Amino acid sequence: MTPEEGSRRRVIATAAGLAVGAAAYLLTLFDYGTRLTRTANPLGYASNFFDIQGRALLDGHLWVPTGYVGIEAFVQRGHDYLYFPPWPAILRMPVLSTTDDYDGRLTLLSMLLGFVLMLVMSAKLVWLVRDLLAPGPLGRVEAVSMSVLLALATGGTSLTYVASLPWAFHEVYAWTIPFAIGSMYWMVRVLLDPARRSICWLAAFVLGTLLTRTTDGWAMALATIGAGIWLLTGRLQPGRRWAAMGTIAAGAVPLAIAIAINVLKFRHPFLFPLDDQVWTSVNEHRREVLDANNGTLTGPQFFTSSFMAYFRPDGVRFVDYFPWITQPAAAPTAYGGAVIDQSYRTGSVTGFMPWALLLTVISTVVLFRPGVDRARRLLRIPLAAGVLATGGVMGYGYFAHRYTSEFVPALVLGATVTTVVAVQWLGRRRSWTPTVFVGVAAVLTAYSIAANMLVGYWNAALTGGGPQLARFVELQHRLDPASTAARTTLSEELPSGGSTDDLWIRGDCDALYLNTGDTYEPWQTVQERAVVVEVVVDEDAQPGVVPLVELDLDMKRAVELQIGDDQARVIIRTSERTFTGQWFELLEPRTVRVGVRNDPELGYAEVGATPGGFVGYLPSREVEEGFVRLPELVPADRSAPRTATGVTTRTLRGLTPVLCRDLMAATRDRSGG
Repeated sequence: MTPEEGSRRRVIATAAGLAVGAAAYLLTLFDYGTRLTRTANPLGYASNFFDIQGRALLDGHLWVPTGYVGIEAFVQRGHDYLYFPPWPAILRMPVLSTTDDYDGRLTLLSMLLGFVLMLVMSAKLVWLVRDLLAPGPLGRVEAVSMSVLLALATGGTSLTYVASLPWAFHEVYAWTIPFAIGSMYWMVRVLLDPARRSICWLAAFVLGTLLTRTTDGWAMALATIGAGIWLLTGRLQPGRRWAAMGTIAAGAVPLAIAIAINVLKFRHPFLFPLDDQVWTSVNEHRREVLDANNGTLTGPQFFTSSFMAYFRPDGVRFVDYFPWITQPAAAPTAYGGAVIDQSYRTGSVTGFMPWALLLTVISTVVLFRPGVDRARRLLRIPLAAGVLATGGVMGYGYFAHRYTSEFVPALVLGATVTTVVAVQWLGRRRSWTPTVFVGVAAVLTAYSIAANMLVGYWNAALTGGGPQLARFVELQHRLDPASTAARTTLSEELPSGGSTDDLWIRGDCDALYLNTGDTYEPWQTVQERAVVVEVVVDEDAQPGVVPLVELDLDMKRAVELQIGDDQARVIIRTSERTFTGQWFELLEPRTVRVGVRNDPELGYAEVGATPGGFVGYLPSREVEEGFVRLPELVPADRSAPRTATGVTTRTLRGLTPVLCRDLMAATRDRSGG
C-alpha cells in the first residue's frame, strides 16, 4: 500500500466518522429544525445566564445584577454571583459589546462552536493514539474501525443528549468535553516531545477547561503538573529540565488563574457557599440536606449512590412505543444512609454508552499492566486525568442525566486505546476476527447514537412543554394509537398515582396531562381547554366585583370583573398583588366574555375580554414542599347561571384541543365506552 493510499483511507475514515457524529449532534441541537436562536424553554430561562455574566464583565466586575439569575444566584457581600466559570461569557463579549439584539439567544451558537472543537480534537486524539500504538500502514478494516470509533466519540455519547437543551447547564459541557479532550491530546504530545508550542497549547486547553467547569479543570491541571514532574525526573526525556518546568507551569498557571477568579467571587480556591445560594433560602429540603452533610453536597458518603446512579446495568428503559429508549422510569435513590439533594431520572453510562465503557475498562488493563512499552505508559496520565475529572459527580449528592457527560473524555481515550490494540491483536490471529470486532462495534455504536438522540428528543419536548410536548405526544399517538390509548385514563379529577409515560384526560378534554416520572413534577400539563365566562350586565346593575374564574391551587389566584357606571374592567388577583385592566364601555347588548387560557409552557394563564382585549397573565404554577402542583381553571359557578346585583354569568366551553379529542376517542374505542 502506497503512502498516498493510506492517507486517502485516513481522510475518508475521518470524514465518514465525523459526518455520522455531527449528524447526530446537530439534529439534536437544532431539535430537527433550523432555529439558530432556540432555547431550552420558551421563556429562555438559564439560556441567558452567560449573556448576563458577559455584560457584567464588560462593565468590569464579576457580580451580576440582583435577581437576574433567580434561584441560581449566590449572594456574597451584597452582590449576586454565578457559580459557573466565565469562559462561555467571555466568548460572547465581542457580540455583546456591539449589540443587545441577541441577548439570551446565543447559547445554541456557542454549543455549535464547542462541537466544532469537539470534532477537531477528537479526530486529533484518536489518530495520535493510533499512530502511537500501531504505527504503520492503515489497512481497510482498521480504517473502518477508526471511522466507527470517531462516530462513537462524537455522536454516541452523552454529549449528544446535552445538545438537546440549549441552556447554561448543558452549554458548559458542550465546551468542557472538547477542552478536556484537547488537554489530553496535548498532554500526550508534550510527553512525546515537550516542545514549547505543544506546552503552550496544553496550557491554553487546561485554562479553557478550568474556565468552563471547575472539577474537570482541576483534574486536567493536576494531571498536567504530574506530567511535568514525570518529565522533571529525566526518565522520559533526559536533559529537558526547562520543558519539564514549562509543563508544570502549563498546569499551575491556569490553575492559579481559576483559583483567583473563584476567590474573588467566593473567597475559596474552588468551592462555592451553598448556604448563600438563593435556592437554599427558598427550599427547605436543600437546607435539611446541608445540615445533614455538614454544609456541603460533596463527599465520599455519596460515592455508592453515585456509582449506582451512573453505572447500574439497568440504567436504561426500553418501551414498545416512541421513543422506545428512555431513562429509567424513576429517579436514582440514595444508598448507605446518604442524604441527597435532588435526583432526576438518570440514565447510566452502562445503559447509554455500553461499548465505550467496555472498551475503556479493557484499556485500563492494556495501559496499566506491568511491563508495557513506553507508548502505553505515555497514555496513563491522560487516561487518569479523564477518570479524575469524574470525581466531582461521583462524590456529589445530586443526580441528573447530564452528569454522565463527565465520563466522556475518559471514554473517548479508553475506547480509542482498546480499539487500536484489539484490531491489531485480532488481525495477527485470524484474518476474519477484526471484521467481526468492527461489526460488533458498528452495531453498538449505532445503538449509543440512537439512544442518546432519542432521550435528547424526549427531554427537549418535556422541558419545552406546551405545543412542543403536545407534538411529541401527537407523534406517539400517530405511530401507535393503541399504545397511547392503553396508557390513557379518563377521569373528572386531577391526575394522581399512575406510572411514567401515562396520559390522563380530565373531564371532557378540560385538560390532558402526562406522567413525567419526575419526583418534583410528576404530572405535566400537555393541553388545557380555555374557560370562557359570559357576563350579562343589566341596565340597573349595581357597581361591584363579580368573581369569574379561580385557579384551583391555593385559591388565592382569581379573575374578576369589576362593574362600574356603564363601564367594566377585568381584575387579576393573586396573593401577592392585584392587577387591574383598562376600563371599557358596556355596549349593547351589555355582554362581556372573559376568557382564561392556561399556557403550560410559560406557566401562566392568559386573560382577555371581549370587549376589552388582552388584559394580562395569571401565574398558574405553584411549588409546594418540593412538588409542582397542577393548576385547574375553575369557573366561580360551575353548576348553573348565577344572577346577583343585576349581573348574570354563564360558563361557556372553549375550543376542544384536537390531540386530546383524538386520544379520548381512541381510549373510548379501546374500552368499548
